[in-house]
Amino acid sequence: MKQSANILCVTATRRWGIILLCLLATDVMAAEIDTFRVTDVESELALRYLYDEQTFYSSGIKTQQDIRPTFQEELTVDTKSYVYHPNLLSLDLGASFLLDQSRVETLSDENSNNEKLLGYNARLDFVKNKPYPASVYYTKSNPSVSLGVGGRFLLENTRYGVDMALLKEIVPVQITFNAYRQSASGEGFEQITDDVIDHTNLRFYRAYGRGNSAQLTYQTNQRDSRSGSPGLAIQERTTSNTSTFFDSKNIFGNNSQLQLITNVAYTTQKEFPRREELRAYPILNWQHNDRINSFYRFLYTDSDEESQKINQKLFTSGFGYSDHDRIYGSADIRIEDSKNTGVDYQSRGASYQINYTLPVNIGAITASYNGAVDYRDQTAETAVFKVYGEEQTLTGTTQVNLSRQFIVDQTIDVSNISRTQIYIENLDYRILRVGSTTQIQRISTGRIQDGQVVLVDYDYQTGGTFAYNLVNNNAQLQWNLSSRYELYIRYNDSQQKLREGNPTIPLNSINSYTYGGRADEQLLNGINLGGQAYIQDHNEDINPFLLHYLDAYIDLPLPQLTKLRLSTRRQLIDNENSEEDVDLTAYLFRLQARPWLRTQMNYEYSYETDVGGTLKRELRIQRFQFRWAFRQLSLSANAYYTQERQGSTDRDRWSIRATLMRAF
Repeated sequence: MKQSANILCVTATRRWGIILLCLLATDVMAAEIDTFRVTDVESELALRYLYDEQTFYSSGIKTQQDIRPTFQEELTVDTKSYVYHPNLLSLDLGASFLLDQSRVETLSDENSNNEKLLGYNARLDFVKNKPYPASVYYTKSNPSVSLGVGGRFLLENTRYGVDMALLKEIVPVQITFNAYRQSASGEGFEQITDDVIDHTNLRFYRAYGRGNSAQLTYQTNQRDSRSGSPGLAIQERTTSNTSTFFDSKNIFGNNSQLQLITNVAYTTQKEFPRREELRAYPILNWQHNDRINSFYRFLYTDSDEESQKINQKLFTSGFGYSDHDRIYGSADIRIEDSKNTGVDYQSRGASYQINYTLPVNIGAITASYNGAVDYRDQTAETAVFKVYGEEQTLTGTTQVNLSRQFIVDQTIDVSNISRTQIYIENLDYRILRVGSTTQIQRISTGRIQDGQVVLVDYDYQTGGTFAYNLVNNNAQLQWNLSSRYELYIRYNDSQQKLREGNPTIPLNSINSYTYGGRADEQLLNGINLGGQAYIQDHNEDINPFLLHYLDAYIDLPLPQLTKLRLSTRRQLIDNENSEEDVDLTAYLFRLQARPWLRTQMNYEYSYETDVGGTLKRELRIQRFQFRWAFRQLSLSANAYYTQERQGSTDRDRWSIRATLMRAF
């Protein structure tokens, strides 16, 4: 009996082994089966020196200074292994140890801090080559992240989640699912980061026929944020939104000449600004033959955002003609019907264009014409309409135009992307008015970082109830002497004519001429010389202006694989009805070199000043980059220095990062 039992046990074990082996694809049979095996080990030792310094001045007097030098030593070990077989369960396991020694100095205080931080990562992939793969992962890292163009702080980042799929081999519709929670926390001179994000994504995908596909995606996101600038009060905020997307592509015709693309999206957000939106956008493209094509598009939007309701229907259709040589032309029609809270808007119109290219003895001449006719009617029961969350990127101290005209300045609110902070006008940003356009300008000593994306809420004037016609006529004559030289003249005319009503905002007819040229010439010995220049005489009812623009550059090859670029830029804008003119001068010096074997070195100096507006601004930037590598040893260094001046305020900033790294 004992022998029979042993035989049965051995037989059962063999059967289960055979079944398990059958579950594995034949292409993985070459891998050796083992209870647990480590297949690869990688490690890395990094030594870093980090230095951040920023100084603020007002009328030449130092008002604030922050200095943070940091030494870091980090050891990282990553392993790859598997259990029984790589395609049954594979593991990526790793850990890191970071010693961070930092010191913070201000005008009134100084303190130091030593931190010993552990990081680790684990990812388990189950049956990754089968049609039902699944993965779970957990990571915790302590990277030193850069902020804007010069800042840096230590961030603790944790993320864990799961990825699963059912592929088309076992189900008619491919199903993928992933979910994760991510938390990030850290604090620097200009930024506190304290975010927790919960994300789920469920996707159904099916490919069928010849080039046809459809997919349905359901996604949820919840973000708990207490991030912002240390210089302003931070209001903790939770944002929850859900999205459902459907998109498909279908090909019809013997020669696949018809293509139907459909996009439908339904999104909701519970917190301010509360939002619910349905958007559908089908597109039909028809390639009739090798010269003629047409399109048919319909956009439907129905949204409810706080107190504003928007229902828009927009239909456009047109055709294009090209002989692939000299002539290209197109025409389309446009019908729009929009019903918003307090404002109804209808538009009917057509546009058209034609281009003709004529070869001549020197190059080719292209004549272009395009025009449009629109009949627009508006019925407004409210004087203003609200815009929520217009995204704008504020780079340096360059003015940025808001998208709407006739904005009510007193209604503008500017916040960070998570809406945990509201910035203060004339401390963090300025509002400028040029004709009917409103501009926002970052103040260098404020709490908005260079290159930061902000949200802008504002009201704009609807203009009341009226109807008008819009007629556009634009022409261009361009002479391409070669692929490197061109001269052009452009004429633009836009006439608005009131049909009925009494608008509360002025109509704005425009007439302008532009004359310009471009050159890009390669000379002997690799020298490259080029640039462009143009003059625009812009006449309009609200704000006429005259613009002069010039930029030029030269690339010079130097010994020892060295390249030098010198460039200059000049821009003058004289606004007839605004004090916010532009008188900008800019220079750039860039040197790229390989002075020694395995070494790269770059240096760049740029200078920009604008004295045309009511607040003079100046920006100097210096960058230095160095890299050397030999086998598994590398050394890199980056240095950045900037000076920003705006009126009577100044801001100087240093950032240095040097890393010595050895891989094992």
